[in-house]
Amino acid sequence: MTALHSTASKNKGNNEMFENPVSRRKFLKDAATATAIGTLGSFAASKAYAADTITAVEWGGSYVDGIKKIAAKQSDVQVNWQLHSGGAAAILPKIKATWPNPGIDLLTGWDLSLQAIAREGWAEPVTVEKVPNLADIPKKLLIKDSAGNVINIPRSISSIFWFYREDNAPFAITKIDDLLDPRLAGKVCFPAPQCNSNLQMVALALHKGGDERNMEPAWDFVKKLARSGNIGRVATADTDITNSISSGETCVSFQAGSFVINLARDFKIKYLTKMDQDSGFRTFLYQEAWCVLKGGHTDAAFRFANFAINAENNDEFNRSIAGIPVNIKAKTSDEVKPMVFNEEEMDKYIHIPDWAYVSEQADAWLKRWEQEIVPLL
Repeated sequence: MTALHSTASKNKGNNEMFENPVSRRKFLKDAATATAIGTLGSFAASKAYAADTITAVEWGGSYVDGIKKIAAKQSDVQVNWQLHSGGAAAILPKIKATWPNPGIDLLTGWDLSLQAIAREGWAEPVTVEKVPNLADIPKKLLIKDSAGNVINIPRSISSIFWFYREDNAPFAITKIDDLLDPRLAGKVCFPAPQCNSNLQMVALALHKGGDERNMEPAWDFVKKLARSGNIGRVATADTDITNSISSGETCVSFQAGSFVINLARDFKIKYLTKMDQDSGFRTFLYQEAWCVLKGGHTDAAFRFANFAINAENNDEFNRSIAGIPVNIKAKTSDEVKPMVFNEEEMDKYIHIPDWAYVSEQADAWLKRWEQEIVPLL
């Protein structure tokens, strides 16, 4: 996921998840417990009426494969699938440039892009009348715009964390400072700030006494890491990470859990999600959701989204992407247990960042990376 441009901190209507660290922690704890314990192109030809054909934007790989299988289980709504080009941020300027006729009915996103969509007022309000299965999703996952309208239809909970490939690492990595070990020369795949909303550097800041609002400790650490020669690949997209790790070029990185668990299906992966606090390895939880954009085939988009988040389908989809289902009636697979945390573990291992603040720093962080870190690589 890439960083987004958003001033969502001004959005007074947003859910309490984004208002203070304590409530954000409680929200994700409750949601994770409840669930674990849930571009534009031409329309495809169809016999259905035009209103029953929608254009939906999805991520590639297991995401689009998984949701196509769900779509094939119904015939009420035909879907013309488009893929995100890069992270969730990339499509937002395109929507803004073509608004109010973006040609998109159903848009996937995550916390930061959802904030931006709420701020822009692009989403059709979501109600239980339009999406009856919303009744089975924790209310604290719902995000509101400035008018108090719910704008998202949650479908998955996931996390972003450090991991390494055990069969390709020269030693057992147990702390963040190990990234500076000479034995990892060229073996670190480090994401640039446009990946993961730069949470990899927030993690470094937390380990060195800072946080997302005090990133100086992180910049100091990354400068040392860049000078060490241990960064063998700078990732600018999720595919860079998965390709580098799977090819054996590098062995340690930081990425969204769905991608890491998919890697673990083929390689021996060590999840650094529940490590001693002194290790410095922290995990960040987030949600993925749909937004129905205004002005299009909204009724059909709501019908399809409602079908896709029923308990059976939400379970099936999350198994395909290695995510945690949001429907409280769905089952959670053993495979995603590294991303499931109880109350005590939430306090020990999880950091819920100020998403609005993080989104506002995207340009500044990327500019600083290019000016101060790239010359050292």
